[in-house]
Amino acid sequence: MQSDLSVNSMGERHHFGFTVWLLIVVILIAIGLRTQRISAMTFWFDESFCLKMAEFSEPELLVHAREDPHPPFFYFVLKYWMAVFGSSTFATRLTSLIPGLLAIIGTFLVVREAYRDQQTKECTRAVNMAAVLAAALIALSPLHILWSYQVRMYALGTALAAFSSWFLLKALFQEPSHKSNWCFFTIMAIALVYTHNFGLFTVAAQYLFATGYLAFRHRTPPENSTVQRFLPLIVSATCTSLAWLPWVPSFLHQRQLVVDGFWTKPFSWETAGGTLFDMFGVDHIMDLNPTIGLIIGQVALLVVLLLTLGRRPGDYFLALASGFPFLAGILVSAFSRNIFNDRYFMFSQIFLLAAIAVLVSRVPLRLIRYTLVLLCVGCSGFLAYHQWHNREADFQLPGIQGAMASVDSRRKPDELVLVCDPAIYVSVIAHTKQRPGIFTFHPGEDYPFTHGAAAMHPDEYLTAEDIANRGDTWIWAVDADSYNWKVPMFGGYKLVGESRFPGFRAKYAVRLYARSTELSANTQ
Repeated sequence: MQSDLSVNSMGERHHFGFTVWLLIVVILIAIGLRTQRISAMTFWFDESFCLKMAEFSEPELLVHAREDPHPPFFYFVLKYWMAVFGSSTFATRLTSLIPGLLAIIGTFLVVREAYRDQQTKECTRAVNMAAVLAAALIALSPLHILWSYQVRMYALGTALAAFSSWFLLKALFQEPSHKSNWCFFTIMAIALVYTHNFGLFTVAAQYLFATGYLAFRHRTPPENSTVQRFLPLIVSATCTSLAWLPWVPSFLHQRQLVVDGFWTKPFSWETAGGTLFDMFGVDHIMDLNPTIGLIIGQVALLVVLLLTLGRRPGDYFLALASGFPFLAGILVSAFSRNIFNDRYFMFSQIFLLAAIAVLVSRVPLRLIRYTLVLLCVGCSGFLAYHQWHNREADFQLPGIQGAMASVDSRRKPDELVLVCDPAIYVSVIAHTKQRPGIFTFHPGEDYPFTHGAAAMHPDEYLTAEDIANRGDTWIWAVDADSYNWKVPMFGGYKLVGESRFPGFRAKYAVRLYARSTELSANTQ
């Protein structure tokens, strides 16, 4: 007989204190995996882009965010965080580390709330097992580890997806329903859609579930009218829509930017398989294999379908919250520009991992159930270990941090530094101790938004004409050789030295140019 997540068929209650201790162990492991050399790792250009965006004033930030394919909420969070805690590597990366840990706790709470016994308000042994296992799978997920120590918006969005779902389930399942739960859910839903555009899919899934639950599984007294039953949901959806409405013109502009020139390849089953392959961390143990990724996708689909056979409200919620964003992402990618990317699905992956945990906890035979728990944790831990090992190798590379340390040690304060591209410029200024005199070379036509142009001020560029008029004796150039991005050699200047600095995201080169007249004078 299948064990029930709502009724304790064995007549036992799992001691909540023990569950909390298990969760604490999971959190400690998560902290260890996410803080590995967190201060020593070089900022790569997406992180540096966020740091640069956070330097703008509030009005400027709204204008510049419009030219980036992401909403502005994370940039504001980072801006105010840096104002309080500073701009050190450790301080800024806490903006992802803390939300990454909160996402683990939030998913734990979601599972417990989704399957809490509505009569006794308690959780059974199976519920607590599922909640802890879901938390452990997220703690050990290479995807979630990766984006919990990088200064980007994905960990924050995942935490908001988890906690908004928790408050929604509390608002729907608790009798009587508390307005505060609806308020907290609405606030977090608004924050989510302003954190990442994929948050729209998660919020849509949440409202779809709430509508279906109130229509078919409501437990309000029969004398309550339909309007009374749906009023909190209607108010919440209206507030979320009105709050997002001012951003719609910017969203449509961003969408057009993506359609016209995003960096992804055209959507195909091969690219989808590659995304799924990376999403579950298999890329840390073998070379890219889209076929394996598609097999993983089929297993994920099977998990969702099996879960819905349970026919519990929590089953439908996890299935919808995990499946709807994937389906929406496929449809948008198939009929428009490809937006199928592993980190974009972090918000929905936590619910898929929770669904796996729920199914495992329902296995009736204890030996098989605990074997599956060990298998899930062991496989996830194996992938997390290999990610940790790969990161150790990456940390040995000097990257842009080493390149700028070399420049700072040799460059005089009045010497010009030219950077090959905005994407590299934002990293250069994040790692230099002598920011004045550093510019990006402007080739005469605007850089695409995918190169980080949204974070640039016009006075941070120099054209070839500007450089000729300056007449600098020495020019330092910072190039990204792995992308073939290089400051061109100007007339009257000769290359007199170069150094190379491999990094985990790109291979950099520092080149020193001198005016020919200076070389002639030195020769004489």
